[in-house]
Amino acid sequence: MKKPARVAPYLSPMLQKLKRGPAVTLPKDAGLIIAYTNLGKESRIIELGSGSGFLTSQFANIAKEVVSYEKRKEFLDIAESNVKRLGFENVTFKLRDVLGEEGIDEKNEDFDLVFCDIAEAEKTVLSALKALRKGGFLAAHCLHVEQARALVMECKKYFNDVQMIESIVREYEVDERGTRPKHLGLMHTAYLIFAMK
Repeated sequence: MKKPARVAPYLSPMLQKLKRGPAVTLPKDAGLIIAYTNLGKESRIIELGSGSGFLTSQFANIAKEVVSYEKRKEFLDIAESNVKRLGFENVTFKLRDVLGEEGIDEKNEDFDLVFCDIAEAEKTVLSALKALRKGGFLAAHCLHVEQARALVMECKKYFNDVQMIESIVREYEVDERGTRPKHLGLMHTAYLIFAMK
């Protein structure tokens, strides 16, 4: 008997419960962000750009605290609803354009990660420096190479270790006839930037 096709092949059961809205950071990228920045149960995270709350939820699942900023009320509502649906109570949402005059509230140099998923991410570098502890990370999910380059160049002025990578996932068909890559796959989704303070 053939198994039914997966509803969302690249989403965990937890994420399949969530409502979609704006584009999401998929688990293939989230896994690298979590691993490269050494997040764990005592980690404190600032997220710039809540989106649908998919990455917010993945952060909340493992971290002590998540502060998530979103400038669009309709996106913030989706993200809050998704986090609530999963029962996480360690997330604080703030409706604000972090590129505006107010910026972010956290300036005490004790956060482990500032994660950025907004356009013009390079404009968040100085705010991230003020929020991050020594050894903390600024990480970003950039859709376009020009955006990624601008962020990398700005990070190189202030951070010690800066790198840009991408994650490509290729699924395989395995059956009686043999094993081979599937014709379709989840290839490029974003450029990931990591900068350590």
